[in-house]
Amino acid sequence: IYKRRGGTEDAPLQKTKRIRFVLDVSGSMYRFNGYDQRLIRCLEAALLIMESFQSIADSNKFQYSIVGHSGDSPCIPLVDWSAPPSNEMERLKVLQTMLAHSQYCMSGDFTIEAVGNAIDNVSSIGDGSEDEGTVICLSDANLARYGIDPRQLGTMVEAGAKRGVNAYIIFIASFGEEADEIMSSLPVGRGFICFETSELPRVVRDILTSRVFK
Repeated sequence: IYKRRGGTEDAPLQKTKRIRFVLDVSGSMYRFNGYDQRLIRCLEAALLIMESFQSIADSNKFQYSIVGHSGDSPCIPLVDWSAPPSNEMERLKVLQTMLAHSQYCMSGDFTIEAVGNAIDNVSSIGDGSEDEGTVICLSDANLARYGIDPRQLGTMVEAGAKRGVNAYIIFIASFGEEADEIMSSLPVGRGFICFETSELPRVVRDILTSRVFK
């Protein structure tokens, strides 16, 4: 609030905040979209992210990237750190890639590996000082189908925190009460449930404003 008098040399250097978004583009997203609009919510979230960061594209304060995860891979490149989409056509291509991948990918779930890969990536591109790293993963909470223990996801999030990377999971769909069960395995404040399209932008914004843009 209070600015220190003096030259710019008195001001501390601003650390670059790096945010990697990990979006669910698995087959179940496409398959069950007609039931609860889960894929539509994910596409809307991707568009929100790209449009929001467009205004700070030339700033050194923030960097972001977007990858997808599915049964094919834990890391499907969508938006590179160094080449964010700069216009509507480029953003549309990202959305089209997400839609096409979810339609034709193999069955499976790499959510845990995707979060771990994102943590590794964010951590590796820092300069070893105090660069702030954040990972935000969107998932349809489909771990039980593939025999995955949700506690593994909680362990991965905790491991990231020890490396200076804060990871958050947003569940945009669920089979039964699975999202709630996975939530209970995550550290407090690291999991969110959002089944309403209109609420997703607020959840993402709240994470960014409270954890990143501060």
